Amino acid sequence: MLQIFKALADETRLRLLAILAQGDFNVNELIEILRMGQSRISRHLKILADSGLVSSRREGNWTFYSLTQPNGNLDLSEAIHLALKGGRKLNSYAMDLQQIESIVQHRRAVSRKYFDRVGPEWERLQHEVLDSANYREQVLHYLPERRQAAADLGAGAGLLLPALARRFTNVIAIDSSRTMLKVAADYMNKEMPEALNRCDFRLGELEHLPIPDASVDAAVACMVLHHISQPQAALLEVFRILKRGGVLVLADLLQHDIAEMREKYADLWLGFKRADLNKWLQAAGFTALKSEILTKHEPMKVLIFQATKP
Repeated sequence: MLQIFKALADETRLRLLAILAQGDFNVNELIEILRMGQSRISRHLKILADSGLVSSRREGNWTFYSLTQPNGNLDLSEAIHLALKGGRKLNSYAMDLQQIESIVQHRRAVSRKYFDRVGPEWERLQHEVLDSANYREQVLHYLPERRQAAADLGAGAGLLLPALARRFTNVIAIDSSRTMLKVAADYMNKEMPEALNRCDFRLGELEHLPIPDASVDAAVACMVLHHISQPQAALLEVFRILKRGGVLVLADLLQHDIAEMREKYADLWLGFKRADLNKWLQAAGFTALKSEILTKHEPMKVLIFQATKP
């Protein structure tokens, strides 16, 4: 505990902890938020990491930092709670939040610009590294049938919409790109025109879903979470929109080290660890977690989760 208290005895380190409470950031982003030099920030991060308050993960050429999860360690939990309480009282906190929002908006803009540009080519591009038909088929096995409403979160080209329309009375398709929403609507009109009037196409971000509380029976998120700046916030939003007993089926990339995916496909995350997604889903309130790893394709593996809102 002495090492932890020593680590907390500095205003910059309190700022860093308060910033990391908002999400994971790499050093370049922290430089922009704090307006400090890299060597200074790296020194403070090392002190926080050595004390166990901060964790890091390597993704390609980038290292991301996050608050350490206490996982039942009451001393660590109390120390983080006190640190965040102090950090939020600093005069710099409001400005730091503005800088964080700027970073998050930039991440979203990069992703939105990419999908607006690729539009109808997205499925072909995705097929370069994944058999998308295979993981979509597996996702459908985890979904309930004959329910009222489903949400396709990050609907993309809309290739899941016909199957969802056969299982649910109403389907909401969400995407942050107007171009992709048009592609999805055109695909639905071509493949299942009789069900187009049961599909509602909405522009929105997964961290701020344009869907009322407890209003859908199922939600699907296929290959979208690794494009999201704040996956944990997105999972909290999905929990909010589901009815009690509602099901989330999530398909995404297992963690990998192919750094060029960032540039070629606008990926923000190089996949996810199974344990991390399990932890985030539980933290959001989900139970009855089931998961599997599809190992058909190398080097990209797909991780599928089914989670229930109790």
